[in-house]
Amino acid sequence: MAFVSAVTGDDSTRKFMDVLQNDFKTLSLETKKKYPQIREACDEAIEKLSLAANNPQASLYGVVNQILYPLVQGCESKDVKIIKFCLGTIQRLIAQQGIDAKGARHIVDCLFNLGQANTLELKLLQTAALLMTTSDLVHGDTLARTMVLCMKMVAACEGRDVSTSHAAAATVRQLVALVFERALAEADGTLNVNPADVRIQTNQKAPKDLKPCAVDAYLILQDIIQLINGDAANWLVGISDVPKTFGLELLDTVLTDFSPVFFKITEFRFLLKEHVCALIIRLFSPNVKYRAAFTAPHIPGGGAGGTPPAPDRPHFPVTMRLLRLVSIILHKYHDLLVTECEIFLSLTIKFLDPDKPLWQRALALEVLHKMTIQPDLLKSFCECYDMRPHATNIFQDIVNALGAYVQSLFVAANVNTQPGK
Repeated sequence: MAFVSAVTGDDSTRKFMDVLQNDFKTLSLETKKKYPQIREACDEAIEKLSLAANNPQASLYGVVNQILYPLVQGCESKDVKIIKFCLGTIQRLIAQQGIDAKGARHIVDCLFNLGQANTLELKLLQTAALLMTTSDLVHGDTLARTMVLCMKMVAACEGRDVSTSHAAAATVRQLVALVFERALAEADGTLNVNPADVRIQTNQKAPKDLKPCAVDAYLILQDIIQLINGDAANWLVGISDVPKTFGLELLDTVLTDFSPVFFKITEFRFLLKEHVCALIIRLFSPNVKYRAAFTAPHIPGGGAGGTPPAPDRPHFPVTMRLLRLVSIILHKYHDLLVTECEIFLSLTIKFLDPDKPLWQRALALEVLHKMTIQPDLLKSFCECYDMRPHATNIFQDIVNALGAYVQSLFVAANVNTQPGK
């Protein structure tokens, strides 16, 4: 944090303070007639900056937190031009890392209020991402509000273009990854957060023994599972629904990139075993029960034809992401989830049944292919299942299912080449 401990006598710090004074002079002129209270706050900020510049021992860190008030006032003015200017200055303050935990809370509250009015949403996303990526000050309730701000912009609505929704989705993915990076760094001992800097919500449901960054990651993962399940979030207050595919993609990111968190922190293993796996099994239900109404003779397991979709018909985007999660769990978490992996393997094998839609069988083949090219993984399956009494013969079932599928291809080829066909 380059400027946190810098004194105003430093050349680079002095130049930055000159830039800030110019910003406040501009804002004072813009608000002189219509918003006299903002002009007065700007004049006070200019005076404080000038006094600090003449005191070589003054800390920029202390000065900056005293001059946020006129910027927050400007953001409350409902004047788009002034709000845009104030957000630009706030971004400059964040980039120079002159904000402390209290200042970060004020900024997040300001952004959250602007988000409620759907004002300059792309600018809000930029500011939130900058605050999160340039410091480790945002935790607890402040982090929850930041996540809610961004997640509310993911859903398309009247007055919000597609590019804003896509930018919001990308920002949420970035923030989720950042939270888990911090939890991992905290577990490794390379990051320490002062508990006094964390504003705790009364409705949080996290184990008491977790450290601050781990609590943030735990609560976010818990709410992602809730939202995919169709329930309202507990910690991310105000988020009651997200696209199921988006929630599954967030879960994919966490399980793919941050597997050490689940191996190092017991509470995350519990969440993975008891909630993530249960969620995947529940969402698999329509795929297991569904049967194609008609099977085209030239396409093994061809799709349904002519009948209206059943209420529980599997949804391709959801099924594709579910099978990707299954593949990740089988590859990365088999040692932690032996029983659950047995269930996932059995479900995947069932997807090759002849009465399943072609696309479903193709997805299952892709998952099985990724496993069969890894001898160590197949050996592990044999040891955990086929070679143990009273266990499913998973390896044998995989071989049988693949053999039956290949045989069905030849049968279909013979039917299609018969005379008169």
